[in-house]
Amino acid sequence: MLRSILQYVVVLILLHQSYAIGKTIRWPKPVASSSTTKAITDLISRVLDDAPVAQHFQVSINPNLAFNDKDVFQLSNGSSPGSILISASSGVAAALGFNYYLKYVAQSSFYWSGKNIRLPRSSLIPLTTSIRIVANDFFRWYGNPCTFSYSAVFWNFSRWEKEIDWMAMNGVNLVYATTGMEYIFSKVFLRMGFTQSELDEYFTGPAFLAWHRMGNLQKHAGPLSRKWHESQFELAKKIIQRMTDIGIIPVLPAFTGFMPRSAPKHYPTAKFYYSADWNGFGCNESCLPYLDPTDPFFQQVGVALLNETIVSLNITSHYYACDLFNEMTPPISDLNYLADVNAGIFQTMQTVDPSAIWVMQAWLFLEDFWTPDRVKSYLSKVPQDHLILLDLFSEAIPQYSRFESFYGHFYIWNMLHDFGGNNFLFGSLVNVTNGPQAARDYSDQFMIGVGITMEGINQNEIIYEFALEQSWRTPLNDSGLSEWLVNFVLRRYASNDEIPGPALYAWQLLGNSVYQKNPYGASSLMLHRPALNRGQGINFDLKSLFLAWELLVAASNELDSDLFRYDLVDITKEVLQYKFATYYIELIAAFNQSDLYGVGTQAAILVDILADMEMILASDRRFLLGNWISDALQFAMSEEEIHFYNFNAKLQVSIWGNNYTLGLYDYASKFWSGMIQDYYAPRWYVFFDVLLKSLVEGHPVDQNLLGKRLFLEAELPFFMLDTKYYPTIAQGDSIMIARELFNKYRSSLNDIDLPLSSSTQQFSFKHYFN
Repeated sequence: MLRSILQYVVVLILLHQSYAIGKTIRWPKPVASSSTTKAITDLISRVLDDAPVAQHFQVSINPNLAFNDKDVFQLSNGSSPGSILISASSGVAAALGFNYYLKYVAQSSFYWSGKNIRLPRSSLIPLTTSIRIVANDFFRWYGNPCTFSYSAVFWNFSRWEKEIDWMAMNGVNLVYATTGMEYIFSKVFLRMGFTQSELDEYFTGPAFLAWHRMGNLQKHAGPLSRKWHESQFELAKKIIQRMTDIGIIPVLPAFTGFMPRSAPKHYPTAKFYYSADWNGFGCNESCLPYLDPTDPFFQQVGVALLNETIVSLNITSHYYACDLFNEMTPPISDLNYLADVNAGIFQTMQTVDPSAIWVMQAWLFLEDFWTPDRVKSYLSKVPQDHLILLDLFSEAIPQYSRFESFYGHFYIWNMLHDFGGNNFLFGSLVNVTNGPQAARDYSDQFMIGVGITMEGINQNEIIYEFALEQSWRTPLNDSGLSEWLVNFVLRRYASNDEIPGPALYAWQLLGNSVYQKNPYGASSLMLHRPALNRGQGINFDLKSLFLAWELLVAASNELDSDLFRYDLVDITKEVLQYKFATYYIELIAAFNQSDLYGVGTQAAILVDILADMEMILASDRRFLLGNWISDALQFAMSEEEIHFYNFNAKLQVSIWGNNYTLGLYDYASKFWSGMIQDYYAPRWYVFFDVLLKSLVEGHPVDQNLLGKRLFLEAELPFFMLDTKYYPTIAQGDSIMIARELFNKYRSSLNDIDLPLSSSTQQFSFKHYFN
C-alpha cells in the first residue's frame, strides 16, 4: 500500500514538473517585422505565378495571436470585396494559413512534383465563416542530414526557393542549415595550420557530404574545389536569409570533433579517438580522427568554428546541431564519461551563445550499445531547456517510450519514411495519424513538435503532406481517413470537370493497401544487383494496387492534368516492378530445373518489362535521370569538372561506394528513366547471360565471376563514362503509354502471386464508395 502511494506521489511530482517546465520555457523564435509580411506576400505571388488574384490576399502578422507560445493563423474575409485576410502569429503561420485556404477552400495544391492552383482571376472565394487554427506543438521539423545529399546537394537558389516555400506552406519552422559549411570549416582549419592538400584529403565529393558531416566518411569522391566552397557559401547566405525572412529557424552545425587525418600529428598533446570503419569503406575513406569533447582543446576549436559560422553568416539562430556518435560506438562506456562528452559539446555552444539550444538526433540510440542507463547519463549534463532530441523514426520504432520521454528532455516526433531517396510507394497513414497524439499523451509537455526526417524527397507526396498536417489536426479514425483521401484527390486533380469516380476509388484502395500500415516498405528486386537468391518484399495486398491501376487508367479517359499524369506513371511503374519480380521467380525456378528453354523464355519477358519500365518513366519529366545529372553539371566549368560532377552524381545513385562488396550497394536506387536503360537493365542482361552459359556449359554459377562481370560490363561504364547526354524533357504520352501497358498486362495480373513479407495486422478504412 505504502509503495503504491509513493509511486502515485512520484507521478504527480513528475507531471507537475513537466507542466511547470512546459509553461515557463519560451523557445527562441525569429522576431516578425515588416520584412516578414513582405516575404509572405512575395511567397504568395510566386506560388500563384504573379497572377493578379495574389494581391487579394491580405497578410497581417501579430505575434500576440500566439496561444501559449504556439502558432496561430486566422482566415477571414478581407477589407475589400473578393479579398481574404490571413492573420497569423508568425510568417510561417501565415504561409500555412495561405496553404490551408488553397487546400480546403479552393481545392488547390502545391507539391514537390507540381501544383494544381484553381483560383478565380479577379477575386477570391469568400469564406462563410472565419477559420482559426492553433498549432498542436511549438515546432514543425524538416530534414535528415542525408536529405541534403540525396536530394538537395546540386540545387541552385531557384530550386531552394521553391523548397523553402513548400516548407513554410506546410508549417515547417525548424530546419538544418548545412549548405556551404565546408567553406567555414576550411577557413578555420587553414588558419590553424592545416594545408590545402590535407583538407583535400578530408572533404568528400559533394554527393557524399552528409556522411562527411556526420563523421562517417573522408576523401570519398573528393576533393572539393575552392570554387565549390565559395559558391555554396554564397548560396547558404541566400538560403538562410530567405528562411529567416519567412520565420523559419535555421539550425547551424556545431563542432563534433572530427578533423583532418593529420590532426593528431599537428596536436600530439590533444586526446583523439577514431570513428569506425563505416560500412566497410576502410580507413582510407573512413576512420576519421575526432577530438575528445572532454579535452580542453575541443573547446578552443569548437568555439572558433561556431564563432566563425555566426560572424560569416551574420546570424545568431540559437539552434545548433551536433551528432558525434552517428552509427559508431563511443570509445568508453563509463557513465560519467558519456555524461562529460555531452557536457563538453554543449559547453562550446553555450560559450558562444548563452541561449544555445542543442538539436540532437536520437538515431544513435537504436544501436545496442545504448542501454537506458547509458542514454540517461549521456543526456544528464545538458540542461532540459537547452536540448531538443529528434526521435527520427517515430512512425515505426519510436524511442521516446523506450527511454521514458528521454528522461525529461524535450523531443520532436518525426516520420522518417524514406531511406536513400528511394521512390517506390509505401507509407503508413494509420501510424502517422495516431503517432503524434500517442506521444503527446505519453510525454505530456516534453513532446514539442512533429516533423519529417526523410533521407530523400520527391516521392510519396501524400505521406509527407499528411504527416505535417498532424501539427495542427486531431487524429483521424477510419472514416476520417477515407474522407481525407477523397479531399486529397479532389485538390490534386480538380479541374472545371467533375473528378471521375474511378480516380477517387483508386486512392481509397491505395489508402487501404500501399499506404495503410506499411511503414518500412520493401526495396525493389528490379533495382538491386541480380543474384540467384533475390526476393521481393510485399507488405500489402497487391490486388488492391492492380485494381487501383485499372481504375486510374479508366479515369484517364476524363482526366488529363499534370499531377494525374505523374501519379499514373508512378502507379504503372509500381505494377511493373511486381510483374518483374514474378517472372524473376519463374526464371530462377527454370534455372534450378536446368530448363534452358524456360530460362531463355523468362529472360526475354524480363527484358521486355525493363524496356516497358524505361518507356513509361521516360514519359514524365519527374522520373528522368537527366534532371539529377543536369543539376550536377551546372557547377562544371571545364572538362575535368564535368567528369567530377558526373562521377559524383552517378556514383551516389548506383554503387555508392568504391567497390562492389560494400553494403550500401544500390542503397540510393531510383526508378528513373536513364537508370533503367543504362544501369539496371545492363546488369540484368549480364545475369541472364551468366545463367544461360551455366546451363549450356554445365557448370554452376561462379558468384565471384558474376560480381566482376556485373561491375566491369554494367556498373563501371555507367558511373565512369560521362559522354552520354540524358534528356530533361519527357518523351511520349504517359497516358497513352499507360493504357498500352495496361492492355498488355491486364490479363496476367491475376497470375502475380508474391507472398507477404510478414503477417501484418489489417486496418481497413471504410470505403467512401460501395
